[in-house]
Amino acid sequence: MTSPWSEGQVASVAPDAGSLAAAGKLSAAWSEAGSNGGALWGLCQGSGKSPYRSVVDLSGPAYNCSCPSRKFPCKHTLGLLLIWSRGRVPEQSEPPPFAAEWLSRRAGRAAAPAAPATKTAGVKATERRAERVTAGLDELDLWLTDQIRGGLGAADISASAFDAIAARMVDAQAPGVASALRRLPIVVATRADWPDRLLREYARLHLLVVAHRRLSELPEPLQASVRAHVGYPVATDSVRSEPGVRDRWMVLGMQTTEEKRLFTRKVWLIGRDHGRRAILLDFAHGSANFSTVVPPLGSLVDATLHFYPGAATLRAQFGDAHETPEPFTTVAPSDIDTALDHFAAAVGADPWVRSWPALLTGVTPAFDDGHWFVVDAQGRALPLSGEDPVLWRLLGMSGGRPVTVFGEWNSESLVPVSVFDRGDVYPLGAGTPSAVGSRR
Repeated sequence: MTSPWSEGQVASVAPDAGSLAAAGKLSAAWSEAGSNGGALWGLCQGSGKSPYRSVVDLSGPAYNCSCPSRKFPCKHTLGLLLIWSRGRVPEQSEPPPFAAEWLSRRAGRAAAPAAPATKTAGVKATERRAERVTAGLDELDLWLTDQIRGGLGAADISASAFDAIAARMVDAQAPGVASALRRLPIVVATRADWPDRLLREYARLHLLVVAHRRLSELPEPLQASVRAHVGYPVATDSVRSEPGVRDRWMVLGMQTTEEKRLFTRKVWLIGRDHGRRAILLDFAHGSANFSTVVPPLGSLVDATLHFYPGAATLRAQFGDAHETPEPFTTVAPSDIDTALDHFAAAVGADPWVRSWPALLTGVTPAFDDGHWFVVDAQGRALPLSGEDPVLWRLLGMSGGRPVTVFGEWNSESLVPVSVFDRGDVYPLGAGTPSAVGSRR
């Protein structure tokens, strides 16, 4: 008997945010939905006369739907999983004929003895995905070549043009590349130097295509980075099996964002003893009810983290906590040179890294002639960027005096996330101090 998934688990199997958002709108379209503990099924009324028939084999999981969508799983299957996660799918003893037939075929294939020379279903699925990704990236490379050959002045740089090639990457099961492409219209619309920026992004994408073609020639950590940037999924269990990194982790930043009802929570940590950076990512659909519990902002916790594989590992999963979180009241000095060195090392290992956590102690926020900076005691400055309310809040919190700023450096500017001042961490998004208990 399989327990209902959380909405975060449903979000983790979605091919993209748009599919998940569309699935959430189908909650009232279902009929004859049911579950027997090992499978889900239901009818979803679409625009046509006949409803779409969706089935989920939870033992895989594996998905089947009668709709013509090329996305996998489709929005109907995701919608079925969502209503199941909300307790709206009743238990039934027997599936209807359409579901029973598909489940029976799957069971028959699983029971059939495999020939010694045949590959496992998992290997075949991996190879099929790699073939689809390779074909999609080859198509992307042709598209990039056409953009450069014709010149940016003659190229179609509209949002619809970028969305079209991004949709092709989703079909090719390369959602990471699709996300990168969908960010490009913002570059064109908001930056005066957009031709330079666009060419840089095209070069970054071309490098990723070439790296994927030569994947087997790369060191294993870099192979993992290439797969991550393309958008290959990484199983949670495989991350948990990675050797843990134990440290006393300081929680220096926490943000929750929402796009089309998909909530994303980012938690930034720095190891107090070894200085390693980490980020925890969680997703939830419909509301910010995340399935995992993380230490509060401003806390110090002796814990083990398990990092995703890669050449410049940053994303991690929270493992075992060895002590109760408690507040921290000091941080080790960290200057501009240290922050830039950390970013340079990350990009040197993984050239597709776009930003890296940065901690700057003893810097003063400043606003001059329409530009934002943080300035250290030696008069050296780094530019700041971000939303105006965040930057003004940072300036107001500092009161014109040095503070400790935590954020992300993206090779051009520091995007501030929080301020550490007088023993408290202040999230710039919310503007309220942390509260994790009395200080010792």
